[in-house]
Parts: sequence; structure tokens; C-alpha cells
Amino acid sequence: MVQQLVTKGYKPEKVLAYFEELCKIPHGSGNEEAIAKYIENFAKKKGLFVIRDANNNVFIRKEATEGYENAPAYLLQGHTDMVCAKLTTSNHDFERDALDLYMENGWLRARGTTLGGDDGIAVAFMLALLDGEIENHPTIECLFTVEEETGLGGAESFDYSVVTAKKMINLDSESEGEVCAGCAGGVRSKIDFKPTLEASSGDVITLAVDGLFGGHSGVEINCGRANAIILTSNMLSEIAKEQELALVSIFGGEKDNAIPRMCEAKFVVEDSTKAVEVIEKFDAQIREGLCESDAGLKISVSVENDVEDVKTLAQSKELLDMTGSLKVGVLAMSAHLEGLVEFSRNLGVIEVNGENAYITYSSRSSKEEQIDLSITQVDEQVEKIGANVRHTGRYPGWDFLPESDLRDTYVRKFKEIMGVDVQTVVIHAGLECGIIKSRISDMDIISIGPNMRNIHTPDEALDLDSCARLFEVLKAVLSEK
Repeated sequence: MVQQLVTKGYKPEKVLAYFEELCKIPHGSGNEEAIAKYIENFAKKKGLFVIRDANNNVFIRKEATEGYENAPAYLLQGHTDMVCAKLTTSNHDFERDALDLYMENGWLRARGTTLGGDDGIAVAFMLALLDGEIENHPTIECLFTVEEETGLGGAESFDYSVVTAKKMINLDSESEGEVCAGCAGGVRSKIDFKPTLEASSGDVITLAVDGLFGGHSGVEINCGRANAIILTSNMLSEIAKEQELALVSIFGGEKDNAIPRMCEAKFVVEDSTKAVEVIEKFDAQIREGLCESDAGLKISVSVENDVEDVKTLAQSKELLDMTGSLKVGVLAMSAHLEGLVEFSRNLGVIEVNGENAYITYSSRSSKEEQIDLSITQVDEQVEKIGANVRHTGRYPGWDFLPESDLRDTYVRKFKEIMGVDVQTVVIHAGLECGIIKSRISDMDIISIGPNMRNIHTPDEALDLDSCARLFEVLKAVLSEK
């Protein structure tokens, strides 16, 4: 018996059917082999030119239809990996389970987990176009890259000598009414050290922060959403001002490019009553400044009194000093483009226990010198704690060009079909466009996508009516000679 599509009745039917197929295949960052094989087999069945490289990037070419042989080729591009985030109550296994899809008022969602609309909808768009959803077109080349969410590794490793197109449409944006024409660059800083343990005795407190909204650490870094790791660290620092505090463990966050929604710390103090009073006071104070999205904040505390010989972290003070000294969130706004974040840093993951200590920061900026500054600042703090740091996945920004034939075509077609103007934007998030532009310097690039909300969180949702509208605009652009 053929399973009925969750998206039955919505258009574009072939796009959404492919998207549902993709949602059955686990494809978190670093686990893209199965989805790459799926795309490769699709191309072979359709008789299309296809390359799957050693890193599981896939490139497909569909030749021009009659009458379009001399029209400029287009490169369509998106990534196959998704951010795997879930509610603490979810038992979903991202290595094995299909996503549990459902509809809510025209929006497609996944129960308890991220949906992977970022960037599965790009993959579905491209597969549908390659499968005949556009009648007349020039040569269409499609590039499906891996590990975008963990440092743009696929785009960095791909051999672009196979690409013939000089016009590129990246399909990794999340707002139908915008055409993106520039983005920030960035770097990830991965810190680790071997904990030095010592014996402590006293009251053992477990502090849990949960229920924050989180979000994309680039696109939504200026939304005022709280960082669960920073909230937890700040509470611990406040307690440490009044009495000695020794960490047993602290863990929080899921991805370095997502604002952490939860964090839990276990620590030892002499007087748990005073410590709890500090936490309660801090709780009351921070709620006054929380944005509406973080209204679900929950802070819980449990206490074990008079515990002997607890193994604690000798570097507790240094660790809290580091998390307190390295500012996160928006560090600078653009002086040239109103409302654009120019420089930011996110503390995305912390995992410290008796055996290992691992912390990741993600820095973004449209200026290379600010990325350099963030690296220097991280290095200075890491040296104080005697830890190791690796700065990985650095990628260039994508500079805004005042003139773009492709952008002009898209703006015109959008107005013809939608009846309204599309807004040209530059974003603070990182896109693969910067890397591709650095490899093919004369490539004319735009980035578009249907309406999505709350990407990188379990509240992620994809607007299906927007998918239908944007797909028509995309086809109109590709069909123009």
C-alpha cells in the first residue's frame, strides 16, 4: 500500500513529494552519504550527467532544451545536510529515524525535531526541475553540497572545474520576499582541555536552564534571544562571588551555529541555601529582560546536602572567567546598511565532565579583520585556562555588487508573477556563495528561498504556499532566454 503524502493537496506536488522522500533519509551534517547516493541514483535513472565526489558532493547537468542551446547556463545550488536539534522530551534518533512530518495551518513541521527545510527544500526544488517540472530551459547544472551547517566543508572541497555556468541561484534563503545579494564570512573555534580533578565536599547542586527559544546564530543573533549557556555561566559566577564554587560538570547547546536553548550544571558549594537564593534572585531579574520568544524559560534546582569526596574541576574559576569574558551576541552593527549585524559571536556548545572539556564558539563578520580579532580574543582566553583551540571552517563573505544582471532578472520576474517588489538584502548568516564566488570570480549570484521560520530549532516550519509561489518565479527566471 502506497503511503499517502502528508503534503497531499499542496503544490508543487513533485517538489513536495521529493521533500517527503528526503525526510525519510537521515541526513545530519557528516551523515550525507545515503542522501548523496539517492541523488546520484536519481540522476542515473534519468540519464543525466552526474558526479559524486569522495566527500559526497553531487553535481548534475541537464542539457538545454531545443531553442535554448545558446542561452547562458544556470547553476542551482543547495546543501544536503540539516541541523539535528530536538526537544529534550523527544526520543528521535537522527542517525536512524525518518522525520515525523505533520501539517499545521499550511506550514509543514516535524514532531519534536528540526524539519530540515534548511536546506532540504533546495534539494527538492532541484530534483523536481531535473525531473521535468520545467518545459523550456537552458543548460541547468545542480550542485548538492555537504556539511554546510558545520563549516561549509562541501563547498570548500568541491572541484569547480566541471561547472560551465556563470549565473548561480543559491536556494538556501528563508524569506520569499527577499533576494539575498551578500553575506558574512565566519570561523568556528573549538576549545578542548583535559580536566584536572580534585576532591570537594559540601552541598551538590544541579542547576538546569531549559525552555529558551534558541535559533540561528547568524540570522537571529539580533533577535534578543537568551543563550542558555551564558545564563547558566552568569548564575554560577554570581554564586562564586559569595562562596567558593567547584564544578562537577556542565553541558549545554547542540550545535555551534545555533543559539543554545538548554544548559545543565552540577557543582559543589558550602552553603546551598545561599546559592539557591542567588539563583532565585537572578531568575527574577533576567525574566524582566527576556524577549517574548523566551517566555518559556524554566530554571530548576535540586540539592544534595553534605556530600563527601566529589570529583570537581580544578579549572572551575578559569572556565567561568572565560565564558564571562568572551562576549557573545551582536558585537557590532554595520555603519553602511541599516539593521545589518556586522560582527557577532555565539557560544554554541559546552560539554565539561570529569574526563573531557569541549567548548565551541562561532564568529561571523563581513570584515576579515573582525574575524581575525575574534580569533585573537579567543586565543587570549584559551591561553589563560591552559586549553587547546582549533579555528576551523573559516569561510569568506560574499560582497554585495551594485550591478547584477541575474538579480535584475529575478526582481523583474518576481514583480510580474507576485505583483509586488522583492527586497534586496545582505545577511549576517554564512552562505556557500562566498566560497563559490572565490572559486569562480565572474559568477553572478543571488540567493532565494521560500518562507521558513525558526530554522535550527524544533519549531522549524516550512510555508508550503510560499514554496509554490517561489517555484513559479524560479521557473520563470530559468525559462527566459
